[in-house]
Amino acid sequence: MRSDLNEIAQIDQYLFRQFSEEEGKRFEARLSMGDALAEKVEAQRMAHRLIRLYSRKKERDRIEGIYRQLLEEPAFAHQLKTIFI
Repeated sequence: MRSDLNEIAQIDQYLFRQFSEEEGKRFEARLSMGDALAEKVEAQRMAHRLIRLYSRKKERDRIEGIYRQLLEEPAFAHQLKTIFI
C-alpha cells in the first residue's frame, strides 16, 4: 500500500515536472524498462485531464448560474440592454 502511494506521488512529480533533472532521468529510465509503469503514468495523466475537464465544467456552470441570477435582477438586465442595444 505504502509503495503504491509512493509510486503515485512519483508519477505526479514526473507529470508536474517537479523532479530535478537527475531524478527525472532516473524516472524516465524506469519508464523505458517496463510497460507497467508507462501504463500507470498514462492512466494518471488521463485522470488529471478528466479532473481538469470536470473542474472547468463546474466553474462554467457556476458562472452561468451567476449570470442567470443577474439577468433576473431588473436593474442589471436594464443596464445590460442599454449597453448592447
